[in-house]
Amino acid sequence: MKNSVITIGTFDGVHKGHQAILNKVVDIAKKNNLKSIVLSFENPVKQVSGLITTAEEKVNLLASFHVDEILLLPVTKKMLSTTAEDFFETVLVKQLKAKHIVVGYDCTFGKNRKGNVAWLKKNVKKYGIKLTVINPVKVKNKIVSSSKIRDCITGKNIKDANKMLNRLFSFTGKHINGNKIGRTLGFPTINIKVDDAKLLPKGVFTCLVRDKKNNMYCGVLNIGIRPTVDLKKHNLSVEIHLLNFHGVWREKNPVIYIYDFIRKEKKFKNIELLKKSIQKDIETAKKQLIKIDYKHSKMI
Repeated sequence: MKNSVITIGTFDGVHKGHQAILNKVVDIAKKNNLKSIVLSFENPVKQVSGLITTAEEKVNLLASFHVDEILLLPVTKKMLSTTAEDFFETVLVKQLKAKHIVVGYDCTFGKNRKGNVAWLKKNVKKYGIKLTVINPVKVKNKIVSSSKIRDCITGKNIKDANKMLNRLFSFTGKHINGNKIGRTLGFPTINIKVDDAKLLPKGVFTCLVRDKKNNMYCGVLNIGIRPTVDLKKHNLSVEIHLLNFHGVWREKNPVIYIYDFIRKEKKFKNIELLKKSIQKDIETAKKQLIKIDYKHSKMI
């Protein structure tokens, strides 16, 4: 196997801090004729409120940086009990032939997260491995982190989440049949089933929807329980009213990008008030979307 430059991390979100690490890995690999490898985990080692990126989404984002290989490890009891020494020597040195390691300032691995930056600085010397530590990346004078992005998403602060992600926060889903309530109101919607592990904000948002042909459509996204029209207890609903689409939606697995927050979901006294609010949401979405050139946006 070719000698390699490796980075290790959870990479949930593949945010601006992660991107700085990935760019460095690729740069070092090209300059030194090394194989670039990302060693990540299917899920965060620590329990979180939801995933910014599912395993599939994460792999797709990591692949966009043109690394040579992406290794996704399952988070098992055996993996969690593996010491930093064993992981370093067995996986990084012997299996992957690491000659250069690139990590973030807060990197940890191994049992009890013993394998931190200080530990790496001591141990790479034994094997003649080079170490590069990437400093924190800041947005609005705040260090970018997956936990801060989760707080922004759940707090409806999508704008700041997008800035830290360096793209629009997105999710994939499966197009499913709805109960056609939106159509009876004059605002037909497409209904999306999303992975339960995916972190989603609640409320009404401006969004963009991409099909498999890379056509992009503007829309109003509602994530919630539809309290005005659904009187029975039910699961979270994800539905989109498209602003620039007419006909029958046939894309089975669209990608949805959340651009901005419009309002919280609320229960209206009657259907007429709900319809007026939806119309107002559409006008708000149009005003928000004027601000971006979504066909050429680097955030997508």
